[in-house]
Parts: sequence; structure tokens; C-alpha cells
Amino acid sequence: MTAIAAWAALGWWACALALLALSFVAALLFPWSVRRSRGNASTAPLTAIVPVKAVDAGFDTAQASLLQQDYPEFETIIASRESASPALDAARAVLARFDERPSRVIVATADQAASPKLNNLWASVEQAQHDLIFTKDSNVRLSPGDLEGFVHCMDPGVGLVSAMTILVEPRSPAAWVETAVINGHYARLLFLGRALGLGFGLGKIMLFRRSDLERAGGLASIAWALGEDSALSAALIGQGLRTVLADRLTYQEAGDRTWRDLWNRLLRWKLIWRTQLPGAFVGSLVSSALLAAGAAALAAPLLGAAPLVLSAATLASWYALESLMCAIKGWPLSLRSPLAFLTREVLDLLVWARALTTSEVAWAGAQCRSSRRGRASDLAAARGGGR
Repeated sequence: MTAIAAWAALGWWACALALLALSFVAALLFPWSVRRSRGNASTAPLTAIVPVKAVDAGFDTAQASLLQQDYPEFETIIASRESASPALDAARAVLARFDERPSRVIVATADQAASPKLNNLWASVEQAQHDLIFTKDSNVRLSPGDLEGFVHCMDPGVGLVSAMTILVEPRSPAAWVETAVINGHYARLLFLGRALGLGFGLGKIMLFRRSDLERAGGLASIAWALGEDSALSAALIGQGLRTVLADRLTYQEAGDRTWRDLWNRLLRWKLIWRTQLPGAFVGSLVSSALLAAGAAALAAPLLGAAPLVLSAATLASWYALESLMCAIKGWPLSLRSPLAFLTREVLDLLVWARALTTSEVAWAGAQCRSSRRGRASDLAAARGGGR
């Protein structure tokens, strides 16, 4: 039995290191690993929708980055659950600086979705002037040319375009840990998935056609899902339309994160994976540096190495590669990064375990439920999240 465990640990360790190495190479090759032809919707008018809830770090800059896009024709909708709030006031102030851009505010009243974000977007999607819809989180900063670049990805057969968002300017310990999660871990794996031709619905940035969504059953068909982004991707795949990741990055200021916010955000993502993407939920364990180090310790006798030495070497090599990737990419990196990487690993396993025992998480000031399907009881329990 001990020999079997050692061989199993060796296989796990080898798979984890292979995944690390491949994702590292994919990160270095991004965005040159996959080049897409320009779609035929490159000049199509579109509606850009920005749901607002809170005034996050870099809020004004993020909104201005959309309004400054050099795109032939687009309108901007600010979607809000409240008719008056600091976030809405701040958004209106930015809109006033770009009064040459068609823009409006829509106060959301929908309460039929499990996702507070989808409830906020609902009326804006229905009332959008154009068929091509672009949604952007209020804390995401675009670079010049991004809007046109995303539209260029709408090749024939593509239903949803998303983009990876990189965290910058962390200013608290929790923010550094979240930066390690997003930049060092998730982005690296998404680079690999993209290089393999896989697409992922990422809610920070989404570009789709309302007519495609309507053929898939409309917003009501994804109302059951807490992860509206992956549900939208699945609905469009059901119509024979692919999801693609754009060959460009967006950015978000991490600012001052709290540990509670970080825990709830990570738990929400893990719950969505468990209920909507179970393969990703289980498979994420292979990308854990701590589990790989544990497997190295168990497999060490087979390699004639000391367990502690091989385990420590695994962690050191892992974090060295992630640090090198961040340095090459110009992403946040400091002397506190190794500690942030290690804290991330411990926190990630704790969140994974918690996601096995609960279906609820705090989001947008309320308890939300993640479910596998749109049962009436699930939606009734989740509707509080939209208030």
C-alpha cells in the first residue's frame, strides 16, 4: 500500500510540474500563441454596459478608459440597482466629462436572477440600442484600441469574447494575495487554456450579440446561474457558437483589499466551479503548489531524495517560475510576493474545502446561492442577492 501511494504521489507530482511548466511557457508566448483573423463585425455599432455598485480603486480612470475608446459608434449605459449612490454619482461625473458620447443611466429593477450582477444588467441588455453588447466591470481599465480589438475577435462562429484581467497596484496584504491568485495562478492557467484553443466566459469583460442570446433562450435561460458568465458561454455553445479569449489584457487596480472581501470572492468562484464547472473544480487541485509539494515528499523515496528537500525544492521552483513570469510581464512583484504565493496556496485549499460544504456566499451585500440548475427554490433563495 505504501508503494502504491508513493507511485500515485509521483504521478501527481509529475502532472503538477508539467502543468506548471506548460502554463509558464503559454504565459510567455501570450498573445502570440494564437492569432485570430479580424471578424466582419469590426465596425458594427455596439452598446457598452457598465454595472456599478461601489467606488473601487481607480473607478474614475476605469470609466474614462471606456469613453476614450476610438471606436466608430457606441453608446454607454451605466446600470445601477440604486437610483442614488456614491458609485452612480461618480459614474455620472465621468459621463459629464465626455458629453459628446451617447450615454444614459438605467436603474435596474429585475429580481429574477441568482446573480446580483445579472439582475443589474438585465434591463440594460433589453433596452440596449444595438445588437452587439459589450459589458465591462466598473473596476476594469481598458487600454487604447481594446474595444475594437475585442470586436475583431467576433469571427464567424464566435458567440462570446472575454478577456483576462490582470491586477495591478496592490496596497494591502490581502490585495497582494489576490494579485498572486489572479496573476500568478489563474491567468497562467488561462494562458494555457487559450493556447490549447479553449474558451472561457469571464465576467469582467464580455462581448456578445443579443440576438444570439435570444436564440439560446434569452436572459431567462441563464437566470439560474450565480456564474452568469460561464452560463452565458454554455448557452451560446448550445447554439454552436464558440467562446474565445481575446489576445489582449485588461487591468484592475487591486487597491486596499480586506481579508473578508478576498475570502468571499474566492469562495464565490469556487462555488461556481463546483456547481457549474465541476471538472475545473476538481482539476484545480492539480495546480496547487502545496499539494504538489506534499506529493513530492511522498514520492521522494522512489527518486532517492530526502522528502523535505524535494518538497522544499518543489515550492521554491514553483514560486521562482511565477516570480519570473511576473517580472517578464511587468506585473506586480515585490519581496512580499513569495509570502503572498504561500498564503494563496493555504487559502485556496481552505476555500476549496469550504465550497464542498456550502452553497451560499456573500456577494453585493447579500447571501447568494449557487445551484446546478434553476429550481424555483434556488432562485427564491438567491433573489435576495439582487436587492
